[in-house]
Amino acid sequence: MVSRFLQLEELKMGKIISNKQKHRRVNKAMIPSLFTIVNMFFGFLSILASMRGEFHLAAMYIIYGALFDSVDGKIARALNSTSDFGIQFDSLADIITFCAAPAVFVYMVWARPLDLYIGGFFAFIPLMMGAIRLAKFNIEAENDQKAGFIGIPTPLAAMTIVGIYLFFSQLSQYPFLHWTPHVIQGNGRTVLPFIMLISFLMISKIPFPKFPPITFIGKESWKFYLLLVLIISIFYTNGFTLMPISLLIILGGIIKWTSIARMEMEYEKKEDV
Repeated sequence: MVSRFLQLEELKMGKIISNKQKHRRVNKAMIPSLFTIVNMFFGFLSILASMRGEFHLAAMYIIYGALFDSVDGKIARALNSTSDFGIQFDSLADIITFCAAPAVFVYMVWARPLDLYIGGFFAFIPLMMGAIRLAKFNIEAENDQKAGFIGIPTPLAAMTIVGIYLFFSQLSQYPFLHWTPHVIQGNGRTVLPFIMLISFLMISKIPFPKFPPITFIGKESWKFYLLLVLIISIFYTNGFTLMPISLLIILGGIIKWTSIARMEMEYEKKEDV
């Protein structure tokens, strides 16, 4: 009887410990999801701000969302709490912050003077291409996109789009540049085709590097410090430097891709000879 009683007590203790471990895992899994929720909330606020005509605030909300989006995955991996739910939830949040919010922003800032359907078409392109990009990323995340992104990631595309407004709307504050735009937010005739180009690059085969890991020492630490300096410059200039930085990253990826493609073509020619 005593041995039977002890066995039952051990089983109860085992269940209690198991339940505590499951509860801890659930709590750990909630932490990165909280960052994803904040990212989603900033995207929602950006949409509301665009509809109210507060375009600078709408642009900054997308930048805030990008900051939280950049760390939720890192936190999940650090806590060993990655899950299929987290991946899908993150993508849904990204559709709001980096696809829907920029689409509303594009319509309200540049496309609204056009016909409803023409303006709506231009504004819809970033939303459509961003959604396709995220769907492709979820499929390829375990294979081709471990070392880097294939196509421009949606946060970079969204920040490039809002960066155009932040750059031109504040250009008058930097008279030493000797550049005065005819339209304070940028000319829609040139901005809208450029936004379409950025949108199509999201589903391109051009590889782009991922954000460097958070490390303060080692050979790769300089990348993190450089990223930190760029982020500080964006906030210090109230978003003015966002467009130049984004364009440099995009151009760097395109130049690297073309140089690699040229080297591969030359190598194939040598093999044929």
